[in-house]
Amino acid sequence: MEYWATIAIGILSYGVLAVSLNLLYGYIGELSMATGAFFGIGAYVAVFLSLPEAKGVFGLKLTTGVSGLDWNPWLAAIVGIVTAGFAAALISIPAVARVRGESLILLTFAFQLVFTQLLTSMQSITGGDQGISGVKPISVFGIDMSSATRAFWLFVILLAAVVALATVLGFSPYGRLLRGIRESESAVMSVGKPIVVPKLLIFSVACAVAGAAGVLQAYYFQSVAPASFNVDLSILIVAAVVLGGAGNIWGALLGAVILGGLSPVLRNFIGDNNASQWQAVIFGLALLAVMALRPNGLIPETVRGRRRPTATEVIEATNGASAPPTSPSPATAAKAPSAGGEPVLVVGGLSKSFGGLQAVSDVSFTLSPGTITALIGPNGAGKTTIFNLITRTLVPDTGQVMLRGKDVSSANPGEIARGGMVRSFQDVRIMQKLSALDNVALAVPDQMGEWAWPLVVRPRASAKREREVRATARECLKLVGLESSADALVGQMSFGDQKLVAIARLIATGGDVLLLDEPTSGVDAGAVEGVIEAIRRLRAIGKTICLVEHSLHFVEQLADTVIFLDQGKVTAEGSLSELTSRPELAALYFGT
Repeated sequence: MEYWATIAIGILSYGVLAVSLNLLYGYIGELSMATGAFFGIGAYVAVFLSLPEAKGVFGLKLTTGVSGLDWNPWLAAIVGIVTAGFAAALISIPAVARVRGESLILLTFAFQLVFTQLLTSMQSITGGDQGISGVKPISVFGIDMSSATRAFWLFVILLAAVVALATVLGFSPYGRLLRGIRESESAVMSVGKPIVVPKLLIFSVACAVAGAAGVLQAYYFQSVAPASFNVDLSILIVAAVVLGGAGNIWGALLGAVILGGLSPVLRNFIGDNNASQWQAVIFGLALLAVMALRPNGLIPETVRGRRRPTATEVIEATNGASAPPTSPSPATAAKAPSAGGEPVLVVGGLSKSFGGLQAVSDVSFTLSPGTITALIGPNGAGKTTIFNLITRTLVPDTGQVMLRGKDVSSANPGEIARGGMVRSFQDVRIMQKLSALDNVALAVPDQMGEWAWPLVVRPRASAKREREVRATARECLKLVGLESSADALVGQMSFGDQKLVAIARLIATGGDVLLLDEPTSGVDAGAVEGVIEAIRRLRAIGKTICLVEHSLHFVEQLADTVIFLDQGKVTAEGSLSELTSRPELAALYFGT
């Protein structure tokens, strides 16, 4: 029985590490190659703090081996977990705020190598290659660690707690924000949501979880050694998550079971000496096969025909909350144009060059409240660049942008979005692996559940606000004619419907100024009328709209004012009929 319990403990430890990495890779799409390092940080800090102090005379050490600070093992365990999370925060500041993708992989890989080298070289603290033994065991809930069969239950408790944490975070508004960041950071910023802080927090939480696994393992084995926390472990955990399926807790656990169960099977058949080598070979071949046949893993994040539980359903199942309210949302409530018809947006003298190319040159125009203005012109005229400059995705060389009388020329994109001006993108930038409802709900402002602290300490209030958020999202989808598709995965929707989801997302922000970049680009002719009708509804509820569009039919149906651009300059402004009657513009753009 002890033998099987020992194997199970190894699998449970891998499970905790796989779920912790899945919080990063599955939820925000950032891959860390330092899981083993944070696993070791928790273990070594707890061990060092709980080891007996050295006894000496006149400052001379009389005992041999590594000495510690003789702390209470429980306190040492807590500090070890916190230290792992804090170390992750320090590492993730440059990693998350400035680098990502391949750069993040290299940065965390370098940290893992440095950590492993420090373990072997700092012998007076870490014991070098031999590690540290003689660690004081602890008991939890009356369960001691005197045998594998007893310790097994402690690892079960830890894994259950970690799975519960990952479930709450993953299916909460905070998890929705993280998945949105994973799918498109620029889209999340465009609706005024933070990017860096949520990523820093989940990086710290994930690594603290790995540290907790290290602490428990150190107390179980009553020893630590560098070989248990090396780069090989980090690589295997990454492989387990990819094999099982990133973004899915059960996929991560399946990968851990395969990883933890393979080694004892091989030892029984080919002996201890060759088991580890063959484990790597077989696991690598399995990973190659899965990547070729099932690139999303054995258990993908979403399965066709099976809807993932919503954030509200998970929270309400815990708190017994009632059905969502049906009162109108401020985001979709009809609003009258501001008194006096003062311009809601004033763009003055906007210019931008890229090297020797003058993309935008001294562009000025205004948007009146409750109207639709179209920017048209040949390809390369600077239309999308103007949107980028207005929203500060690009920094203009010169010029001023006034939003409701406030100068936002120096604001960041998030501040501008929260100030009431939001934009869509020609390439949509929606969250393919989220439902239409979650895509739109992501944009609703002031969500308690998007911050981990209120989510934990005020779960009922967070659940209540989440019901309001989802009700608002449904109203926004109804406004664009997609209420019946609320629970559909956006990645499985037509491109025209995806464009409508992107528009609904803008409505959900409550912004009054909507910048629509080619809302019918790539949309089939049958769906264009649906987009036209949706934009008409937006004007009817008082939204001010500026759109970039090539379709003259679309512009003719909607635009109150048309601004013609050529080579980054405004060359004409008026109604579409006035512009089409001018021969010089017809030669440039209208083809006559």
